[in-house]
Amino acid sequence: MASRTSPLTALRRLSLVAPLLLLGCDTGDDEGVAGACVNLPNDEVLQIDQATGANTGSVIGEITLSGFAIDGQTVTAASIADQRNRNITLDDNALTCVLPCAFGTQEGTWTFGASADGYDLTPQEVVAVYNRFVGGCPSYVEDGTHTDITLQESGS
Repeated sequence: MASRTSPLTALRRLSLVAPLLLLGCDTGDDEGVAGACVNLPNDEVLQIDQATGANTGSVIGEITLSGFAIDGQTVTAASIADQRNRNITLDDNALTCVLPCAFGTQEGTWTFGASADGYDLTPQEVVAVYNRFVGGCPSYVEDGTHTDITLQESGS
């Protein structure tokens, strides 16, 4: 004779299995990411490829970035340094950038000041977006915005 499962037992089993189905599972391929499908940054959102002097066109190898905001919301240099970055170091509340450098994972309009030896603090504004979406679970965004910036020479 076939065994029958009571509706209460079936409900208990379902209540144990359902959370596992909703959470997903870890394949081991995504640095320990398990759970609901998420979208992860696979690259920095903003890369400064080059900085030059406004009047001379001289290439600047190292710049200091400060006074960050994204879409008008103030962001600390420390919080940016804690995210994905390349060729930057945190110095008080500023980032020292050896070019090219890259940082950040939040898309939006980034505003900040850039300065260097012999150059004044020059306001910058860059609309930073990821240009490539790789679907899947998890999904990824990559190929952030590349930009060149210009600094005003001191005393000009």
